[in-house]
Amino acid sequence: MKEVYEMSSMSDFRFFREDLCDRCGTCFERCPVLELSRDEAQREIEALISGHTGASLVLQRCVTCNACDFICPRHANPYGLILQRHHEAGRAEGLPYMARFIFPNEPENMWTTTRVLMEDDELSLVNSWEENLEKPRKEVLLTGFYNNLMPYITQTSLLDELRPAIVGSDSMFGIGEDAYRIGFLEEAQRLGMLAKEKFSRMGVEKMYCFMVVEASMFTDVLPKKFGIDFDFEVELLDTWILDRLKNGKIGIQKKLSMDVTIHDNCCGRYMDGILPDTTREIMERIGCRVVEMKHIRDNALCCGWAGTVPTLFGPTSGNPLHTLLNLLQSLYLRLQEAEATGAGVLVVPCPGCCAFLSLIKVLTNSRVDIYLPLELVQMAAGQAPVHKHEKRAWDILAVTTNLMLKWPFSSRRFFPRPVDIEGPLPEVSRGDAVRIRFFGMLYRSILVQNRAARGLIAFAVKKLINRYRRYLESQRQR
Repeated sequence: MKEVYEMSSMSDFRFFREDLCDRCGTCFERCPVLELSRDEAQREIEALISGHTGASLVLQRCVTCNACDFICPRHANPYGLILQRHHEAGRAEGLPYMARFIFPNEPENMWTTTRVLMEDDELSLVNSWEENLEKPRKEVLLTGFYNNLMPYITQTSLLDELRPAIVGSDSMFGIGEDAYRIGFLEEAQRLGMLAKEKFSRMGVEKMYCFMVVEASMFTDVLPKKFGIDFDFEVELLDTWILDRLKNGKIGIQKKLSMDVTIHDNCCGRYMDGILPDTTREIMERIGCRVVEMKHIRDNALCCGWAGTVPTLFGPTSGNPLHTLLNLLQSLYLRLQEAEATGAGVLVVPCPGCCAFLSLIKVLTNSRVDIYLPLELVQMAAGQAPVHKHEKRAWDILAVTTNLMLKWPFSSRRFFPRPVDIEGPLPEVSRGDAVRIRFFGMLYRSILVQNRAARGLIAFAVKKLINRYRRYLESQRQR
């Protein structure tokens, strides 16, 4: 990454508007994750502005959900200030070993390693999407890189109209979204520029997006933060589905008549907040009753996956157990809100959120079922979705277990290299493949998949999460 840092000066990434900020602290006081007192919030914003961030509660706990930008009454972009501090830390320190999981150019990345456990039909889908990126097309459906962890969700005739135009590659790294979220801003800028060149060469005029993550990069983040504009129209797949429900192109055979609750994901705040409204209208049209969680829409909690971000920097950043526990407690916080509604189904519009909320579901043995909106529409239309979220959650646990075991024998920190969006993912090593297949078989076996074992795992995970939460609270009170 050091060579990428030469592209831009530090001043190019000062998204925070200090001239507009009056230090009121409202951004952090009303943050659904931090929930600081007014005095604490004011001290935190002052410390972040001054750069005296040694004991910053914000940097220790922020999950980069971007709610603070939408909360700020003066539109000063406090989220940009957090990204700036992460940016500085990343330039100076690099990232801990566990962060290799999210960089597609590292052999340990979750896409390469999860493919070890994918079935042939799934691999065939992913390969076809990558091949389609080499063909000229005016309209495309971009799968989204987290969608590629669960390609089976596209196996429905409801998408036949768009199927020839489905494109995507894990190497595109969410058009820079994850790099942006952890403060690797030069890489986010570079990936955005490469994506612009790529889709321009393809002749794309209309971009449908499976994930709001990529859509919001095209419509909000890259144009408004980095000055990279795209000359095609962007529409969410969920909007496309809703339009077809309205005009009868998707026919409803039977109303579902079930109580559901909806997870509004972080990036859904972008694009003028269209996704939360779209999801709720889809649910209404297929006969579902929505029971709202405590935190919804602009005030919604992150699914928890970004709970790993505050562990990438600071004094505990080299400890993979700290990263794992922060992830689990963040995921469980959102799942508990869903459970508290009494709804039997948690509707998750983002495939990334779906994958990781499914992980905490299996680890805590939750009775809440997790579905994408597309899957529920399939059910209402008389189709049976290829619903393998729990199986894929155990696969992700298998590749995570392998990564944790390798940590003691690997370098503690690294500077990520620039991602090649035109190149294939790196090959998984033979040793990694053997271990991942072993853990995959173990987690799917009767040794784990029985009532007693699942109950014991859930008890242990909940106990660990509760103890870790008490630890975090004690740290805060110091």
